Amino acid sequence: MSHRSVQITRFLLALILFTGILTATSQAAKLTAEQRKELASIKRNLGKVATLIRQKKYDEAKTLTDEEEAKFDKLAADAMIPETDAVIVSTKRLIEARRKVLEKAMGGGGGTPGANKGISFESQIAPILNEKCSNCHGAQRASANLNLSTFADMRKGGRSGLLLVPGNPRASLMALKLIAPDNQRMPKNAPALEQNQIELIAKWIQEGARFDGEKETDPIGASAKAKKNPVKVVMATGDEKVSFMKDVAPWMLDFCMRCHSGNNPASGFSVVTFEDILRGGDTGEVIVPGKPDDSRLWQLVGLQDPIKMPQGQALLKRKNANDLKTWIEEGAKFDGKNAKGNLREMVPTEDELRMAELANLSPEKFADMRRDSLEPIWKRALNNEKPELLETDDFIFYGNVSTDRLKQISGWAETQADGLRKLFNEKQKPLWRGKLAVYVMKDRFGYSEFNQTIEDRRGDPATTWHSKVTPTSLEAYLVLQDVGDEATVDSPGLQTNVVAGVTNAAIQRGEGEVPMWLSRGLGMLLAANGSSSQQYFESLRQQALNAAPKVTRPEQLVAEGTFSPSETTAVGFTLVEFLINNGGPQKMALLLKEFKSGTAAPAALQKVYGTNLRALATAYARTLRPGKLN
Repeated sequence: MSHRSVQITRFLLALILFTGILTATSQAAKLTAEQRKELASIKRNLGKVATLIRQKKYDEAKTLTDEEEAKFDKLAADAMIPETDAVIVSTKRLIEARRKVLEKAMGGGGGTPGANKGISFESQIAPILNEKCSNCHGAQRASANLNLSTFADMRKGGRSGLLLVPGNPRASLMALKLIAPDNQRMPKNAPALEQNQIELIAKWIQEGARFDGEKETDPIGASAKAKKNPVKVVMATGDEKVSFMKDVAPWMLDFCMRCHSGNNPASGFSVVTFEDILRGGDTGEVIVPGKPDDSRLWQLVGLQDPIKMPQGQALLKRKNANDLKTWIEEGAKFDGKNAKGNLREMVPTEDELRMAELANLSPEKFADMRRDSLEPIWKRALNNEKPELLETDDFIFYGNVSTDRLKQISGWAETQADGLRKLFNEKQKPLWRGKLAVYVMKDRFGYSEFNQTIEDRRGDPATTWHSKVTPTSLEAYLVLQDVGDEATVDSPGLQTNVVAGVTNAAIQRGEGEVPMWLSRGLGMLLAANGSSSQQYFESLRQQALNAAPKVTRPEQLVAEGTFSPSETTAVGFTLVEFLINNGGPQKMALLLKEFKSGTAAPAALQKVYGTNLRALATAYARTLRPGKLN
């Protein structure tokens, strides 16, 4: 890409991304002649189901229905037909009608989700997921953006893509991860699932990966537990002194959920839903409405001085215990929206409360908070190094380089910020709420110490800058190692890193998470314009070529963890360049919008570029070439 084309791309991309001149639109691709032919075949075969039912060939009817539904789901996904499209609606109604007739014929009573369909998700699959997967992929942690607390969340998949391809376990990431090599297998750092459990999950997917609970938004397994031990929920009138949702649930979740959640909660007692709390545990009910002295929970947390529960954690405050007693005395009533729903999703977390508090802070107070955080963070990393401070309109520079060096860096950064402000059509200063903190380390030792002490990670030896901007801007910083001004094969020089880092931090603003390969790759591509370090950017192409063999499946190309940080920069740089060359800045802008809205990488790329990830990865691989370093 020439300097001028990069310049034009930079302008158009920023203009589209941040001015809203173009808005993301999603239109379903028209069915091809081959797809229309396949759709007609699916409908004909669904017509045969009725004949098989009349002939009492129920197993054959079920198998055919499952097969045709799987074919249709794949067809709809490939053609990117929205769920509201008439084709989707009519065909789904036809499939559902066939299933209801089949269920009635088999004695299922008709209409009950999951009846007589083989493997039950709620009673057979959910317990496995709760026991083996919820610690890392629950609502509180959601590692790799994968949340398995509800079936609705599960359907969305995570950072590596969708989990399920109904009817095809061999194409389903969920099944593949269970039998992957040890370094890629799930559960991570834990024993593998039993063979019978893996086979059960595979068979469930083969049968269509169907949900048989009450609501997809309920905690998985909730309906099976409710049938086993039903409870009576009494709704609050509004006249109560203590609110469960405001006064009891917040501390109960913070203190108790660590031990009392998942499929095997301590003592069989779960606090995931309100009904779980009323249901009690292995010893029976823990709450007797109207009778705190007869309530096991009150005996554990209220009748002891000092309060001994929860074990191994900070103790409850006496006010928490008193609120619990009053709430039980008033009948243990519920004042939330859904007693079956996940309480963690309905009750604000400390982080969410903190976010609300931050939203109400004035710009001046927010900037003061940012300044106050600089010294403690620096002392944790480099207590024996005295930093210099320099503040500008957009940045607070803090580092152990000279004042003159900070002034030079600030000039580069402010020039880039002014350029971004014009391109983003933003007038306010600063670009980042509370300003962007820029930590500058004079050597590798300082940069490594920051990585290990502040971020609890070992930095890649080839990485010399990184940024972090959270949605609330509670954290908004750029960390730079002073690599000098000379551009080499191994380094583009400090000025280019400053430009890339500032641009990267601007992309990270706001809600949603942009993958590292796109964030760093786009930052470096935009920084390449006018850079004197073309040798370095050619070396990135060579690194991308060298890293390519790590990709054995298409989804690995855009998954977190496939490449080292330096390889991620190289692959991101070449992949972003490839995408812009083949779709223009408009599609790149749409792709960023998809990521910001939470769409997983494979689905986002397919939606924007109209092709599956395998085809896109193959086309990208063909563009890789050795870097011209001389």
